[in-house]
Amino acid sequence: MTGTEDFLLRVVVEDLPRYQELVLNILTQIPGVANIRSSFALDQVKYTTALPTGHLRGG
Repeated sequence: MTGTEDFLLRVVVEDLPRYQELVLNILTQIPGVANIRSSFALDQVKYTTALPTGHLRGG
């Protein structure tokens, strides 16, 4: 991971009020947390975690 971020958290919550509660009541209370940037997936484009490694097998 490069850039200005120190940590990347992927969280799953029931709804936006629960996310707000997580951010305001938990994450912002951690010493040293200066800012939080959030991104939300609006739609699923691709569902896989596999990497294309077939070219590494040789042959």
